[in-house]
Amino acid sequence: MVKNDIALKKAQQTVQKLVGKRVALRVNKGRNKVENYVGVVSQAHPNVFVVDVENAVADVVSCTYVQMLCKEISLKQLPPSVR
Repeated sequence: MVKNDIALKKAQQTVQKLVGKRVALRVNKGRNKVENYVGVVSQAHPNVFVVDVENAVADVVSCTYVQMLCKEISLKQLPPSVR
């Protein structure tokens, strides 16, 4: 149980550092369905975090830290966009 708590805290800290930064979000929906998003991590709560998505049908995508641990989603920091 302690290992799971440590891994969860580490995932939360990783996302906390990405708040306000541009990221690439890869979501594995199962059965060979993968969705890729580019956006900004806008909020980080104790159980979930929110990514404001650029150029997509959905404006926001919410994810859990457990999804990160189960490898259902992955985050990668991108350089800031030039506007």
